[in-house]
Amino acid sequence: MIRDFAKYFSRTPAQANAAPLVASLYLHPDHLKLVVAKTAPLQVIKVETLLLQNGLSFTEQCLSLIAELPAKTELCLILSADRYQIVQVDKPAVPDAEIISALRFGIRELVNTPLDDLLLDYMDLPEQAQQGSAKVQVVATSLSSLKLLCEELAEQKVKLTNIQPEEWLARNLLPATDGAAMLLTHQPSQELNLQIIRDQQIHFSRKLRGFNRIHQYDLAELQQGMLDNLLLEVQRSLDYYEGQLKQSPVREIYIQINNNSLAGIVNYFSANGFSQVKALELKTFMPKLSQAEREDYWLTLAGALELVSTRSSAP
Repeated sequence: MIRDFAKYFSRTPAQANAAPLVASLYLHPDHLKLVVAKTAPLQVIKVETLLLQNGLSFTEQCLSLIAELPAKTELCLILSADRYQIVQVDKPAVPDAEIISALRFGIRELVNTPLDDLLLDYMDLPEQAQQGSAKVQVVATSLSSLKLLCEELAEQKVKLTNIQPEEWLARNLLPATDGAAMLLTHQPSQELNLQIIRDQQIHFSRKLRGFNRIHQYDLAELQQGMLDNLLLEVQRSLDYYEGQLKQSPVREIYIQINNNSLAGIVNYFSANGFSQVKALELKTFMPKLSQAEREDYWLTLAGALELVSTRSSAP
């Protein structure tokens, strides 16, 4: 199960009838990105980027970007990697209502946020990924960094439904599959994120260091060692997941890197024994956008998809 921060700020119960539109707002240090999509089936109808300006408050600029959204539009806030930390710990053996409190004290030495400013949530790791005792991934952020924005959003006509860290969202872009799939995603200037997903749950996750500039190189430069290193890291992760964790083989590997040579990267994988590798397909969700726009807004799209996924899985 994947939970979200939004319940901390929620003032009203969930709506029985879903709004026809969903939106997601990506909170990046330098800019904001907005995706608006219609549902059933989900397709993006608007994208917009706002460069953050000095002299205007962060909250004011966020509100200006969503000002034209119709009433009751469900909104997901996406936290960029600089806004949170994720740690993996044993799940406290306490009643569910007390887990958050227990985790606050259990992780206080593992994160940089002071205890009195600590806002956290957690994701249960699937049983197959636990290796003994039950474990959770805990995401921790600063309450003060979100409080004003969320209080202002609560006064707006939109409905703040979900708040998620960016690395828990990419799984929403995977097509339905019977088995496990590996997902390699990259945001400019960040480490490459490797995840193994099964039944929409993250079973395995790690950051691959040394690939934070992979989006800047052409194929010829990538073939001078970086792609071979990436192949090695992928194989190591497969060996660990299928060997040490004793899981069934990963059937497919999907890649999303904002690089004009993505097709060449996929071909390089295929030519070196990874025939199950393919680029993540985004056109279905963003048919009216250019390829460059799809690459720019794929993560923000994943936040909109989180709203649809959460709604469809609700009891």
